[in-house]
Amino acid sequence: MAGLEGTIISTAMPTIVADLNGITLMNWVFTIYLLLMAIGTPIWGKISDRIGRKKSFIIGVTIFVMGSFLEGLSPNMSFMIFARALMGIGAGGMISIPFVIFTEIYPPERRASIFGLTAAFGGIASVSGPIIGGLIIEKLNWHWIFYINVPIGILSIILIQVFFKEEVKKINKSIDVIGGLLISLGILTLLLGLQEVGHAMGFSLRIILYFIISGISLFLFVKVEKKAEDPIIPVQLLKNREMLIKNFIAFATMGYYISLNVYIPMWAQGIMATSAIIAGMTQIPIAGLWYSGSRIAARRIKNHSANSTILLGLAIALMGAFTLVFAKQNSSYWLFIIVGSLFGIAFGMLLSSSQVAVTQIVAPENLSAATTLNRLFNTLGQTVMLSIYGVIFNTYIHSGISQNSTSEITLDMINKLSDTSV
Repeated sequence: MAGLEGTIISTAMPTIVADLNGITLMNWVFTIYLLLMAIGTPIWGKISDRIGRKKSFIIGVTIFVMGSFLEGLSPNMSFMIFARALMGIGAGGMISIPFVIFTEIYPPERRASIFGLTAAFGGIASVSGPIIGGLIIEKLNWHWIFYINVPIGILSIILIQVFFKEEVKKINKSIDVIGGLLISLGILTLLLGLQEVGHAMGFSLRIILYFIISGISLFLFVKVEKKAEDPIIPVQLLKNREMLIKNFIAFATMGYYISLNVYIPMWAQGIMATSAIIAGMTQIPIAGLWYSGSRIAARRIKNHSANSTILLGLAIALMGAFTLVFAKQNSSYWLFIIVGSLFGIAFGMLLSSSQVAVTQIVAPENLSAATTLNRLFNTLGQTVMLSIYGVIFNTYIHSGISQNSTSEITLDMINKLSDTSV
């Protein structure tokens, strides 16, 4: 569902924006989902420590499915953002808990292969997303791209209820409520501040206040974690320089990925005037070759090292980025296919290598926390960078309208621009 959700929404977003007239709120549809997912990732890890991975996963999927159903009923952008927030809360547990399970039931030498196998299932869903999304948009309407999650979610709950067995260990330590509130407040205000910069076209007192609150909250979070009986994120993990470098690589990788995922389909539909299906297909090389990159990483880690594999992945990613820098308005559609192929291999190598490296450099008792911290950096990479991209996007939209005011170009026209059915 996570793979399908990522690509199906980007394909449908031009039509949704045109229908609900909300291009200035478009970024929030992506941001609120990632924001709540980011906040929930470390908290879901602690919840699963106490009530079990199985029960936590089922609760997360249930919340996700409820949010998806409500999103399909959205009468306006504000309601869609609310429903999207519910999806984000559920997704925080849905995408982090399985990786905790993997690190617990598989030895280090098998984890790269398991992460690669997981990427394959995500890749299949991601590849299917643009095609399914395009067909639904053209044959039905955009509401159905959210309803499709309901039967998948119900099936996944049944499968894990029947086939996954576990023994829940009782934990007598006190819950780190203050730490959870502080990290949530810190991440929330950081993202709100970044988002508001774009709408305000600069800095204001409220934006500065957001950043101050975020800084204070995260500072106090570190202080609280030092004394917490059962910290959400053990302080020793935050001091581990090697692990932080690997997590930053995951942050940067996912931050770049979300730009391709959100804006390339918009480019194809709005500038190249392609159909929703053809625009969605720009994402297929990325998703399809992600698994290949993961498999390459698994083999290289066995024969060489995680660090050398990361360097190779970075080199391939830079090739793709360098090519994309020179893209023009009249660039060929195939340019995005070539660039997507490079990034698919690079992203698969980088994320698998960083995940495996993180699990190898921490003590066994911190394995669960380190895994969820890595997933948090993955999510924050998407969330923070998406907010920054949104600032740039909205700034240029408003600037373009102001400069062309004599031509009577309006925001409503921009809302309709990317909808090729108009």
